[in-house]
This record gives sequence, C-alpha cells and structure tokens, in this order.
Amino acid sequence: MVLLASPSHTTKLHALQSRSIRRRPVLAHSQYIKDIRKGFAQISAERRGMRKELASFGDKIFLQSKGDSPSGSEGSSSASVEEYKLKRALRTMAEVYEQREARFVEELQRSREDAELLVRQILGDRSPITSAPSSGVPSSTSS
Repeated sequence: MVLLASPSHTTKLHALQSRSIRRRPVLAHSQYIKDIRKGFAQISAERRGMRKELASFGDKIFLQSKGDSPSGSEGSSSASVEEYKLKRALRTMAEVYEQREARFVEELQRSREDAELLVRQILGDRSPITSAPSSGVPSSTSS
C-alpha cells in the first residue's frame, strides 16, 4: 500500500509505504513507485492551480455583486476591498458567537430543568424547589 499527500499550500509531497514494500528494495525503488509519485505530483500541481482559479473567480463574483460592493464604484482601492472583507468576516464571526452563546444559554436552561426534575423525582413534594412558588420557571433562572 502507498499513501500520498500534498498540502495545497506547498509543493511538498508526503509518501508512506507499507512495510511489505519497504522491506523489498526492488519494490521500494521500482519504476512503478516513481511513476505513482510523479503522477500524484502532477495531479497535486493541477489541483493547486484549480484552487487558485476558484479563489480568484470567487473573489470576482464577490466584488461584482451589487449588494456586496464596498464603495459602489469599480475603481475602489485594494486596501478598501480588503478592509471590507475583514469587516464582513468579523460580522460573520460575531453572528456565530451570538448563536453559540444562545445555544449555551438554552443548554444551561435545559440542564437546570433536568436537575429540577431529578430533584422532584428523588425528593417528591418535600423538595425545597417544589415548595417555592412556581410559575413553571425555576426561581434561580429569572433574569
């Protein structure tokens, strides 16, 4: 077995060979292995090229869309475009953070409700939680 990998940010080729191939120098240094490495290197180079094309194509679409134009003019400087992209990324990160925080609060509320239910099941009506005035919401969670 031969495992080949090449990160998209570099031309470095990583290769792992199974023990049975490494034990036999005839196989490890054969023309077939060299051909496999060469073919994979070509595929990696093409893939890197495609990624660059896709990124630049995505940037073109991003900049050409009406709602996403940073200044409305086509002649905007690259610095303002980069600044706009950064601001947009920060807004997206803020939205993700707010969603995560909301999920955390919901999970905390569910955890409290589960704990209250467990106490009720264990202690029954003698529980201090159940003897407190209840409006369906535990008194410790009112904000």
